[in-house]
Amino acid sequence: MIRRLYQIALVALQAALFAEIVPPLAQALWRDVAPGAFPDSALALIQFASAAAAIAGGALALAFPSFALLRHRQRGRLRFGGVPRWSVALALAGAVVFLLGALLNGVVPLLEPSYGIAVMLTARPVLNAGLALMAAGVLCGEVLRRGVALPHLAITRDAASARIEVTDPPELATRFA
Repeated sequence: MIRRLYQIALVALQAALFAEIVPPLAQALWRDVAPGAFPDSALALIQFASAAAAIAGGALALAFPSFALLRHRQRGRLRFGGVPRWSVALALAGAVVFLLGALLNGVVPLLEPSYGIAVMLTARPVLNAGLALMAAGVLCGEVLRRGVALPHLAITRDAASARIEVTDPPELATRFA
């Protein structure tokens, strides 16, 4: 169940990054490009190329949770087995805090204006804290993930019956008399 919750946290992190980080990043990139300052110059081309590189690098960095989720779906339980438990707990705690911030944001229209402003001013830092905790948990978990290798299997065929024998790692080796 924790594995599924971690995968849900990966999806939530990806959605939160696109909803919370992409719009301000796009505005910052758009604001920093000033091709009119250098008409018919190589400097305008450098500005556009730099903006394109920033967009491509940012897109790859922001897609990290999707890549991690894809690897978890491909490798199954063994991939999750190497993720440190504390990082999973941090990612899940961040998802809960982010959800709490989203709920606070959602109830603002239902409150009277004096309370609504206080809740709205509280919701943004709670959202940011949840996003940061979720991202830290996922990044630490995926970077510090220990490799848990698949056991090597030796398949032998006897005339009487077939059997599968585990040969590596040695502590899991099949022993028979």
